[in-house]
Amino acid sequence: MKKALLLVAIVIGLASCKKEKNAQVTPGLFGRWELAYVHGGLAPARAITNSGNMYQFNSDSTYVKYLENKVTASGKFNIKITETRDTLKFGRITFTNPDYSDAWTETPQSIIIGTSIADGPSYQYFKVRSK
Repeated sequence: MKKALLLVAIVIGLASCKKEKNAQVTPGLFGRWELAYVHGGLAPARAITNSGNMYQFNSDSTYVKYLENKVTASGKFNIKITETRDTLKFGRITFTNPDYSDAWTETPQSIIIGTSIADGPSYQYFKVRSK
């Protein structure tokens, strides 16, 4: 009986261990994301439509950045999730070429790069659906 209780305690202990969320990207991230809103400063959010400003995130941890439908950067990316609240994930995204890191928020419908804290801009992207 003592062995059975010990085994149950070990199983419960192992099941309650938290795994660190580091650089694991949800499969829903892969694809193109187009800029939809710019937040920050004292002005309200500005809607952006059909600007051609996009990120393409690939499953091999590479990205391509487009401004006005022209490639302006490409390289590797890494996302480190530091906090999860309900369906929101918060952390940092790091890009190579050029080396750049910024705040990251992932919602079920969008991603946000940057932070509006201290009047800085943040950029909200929505996934471009394949046709």
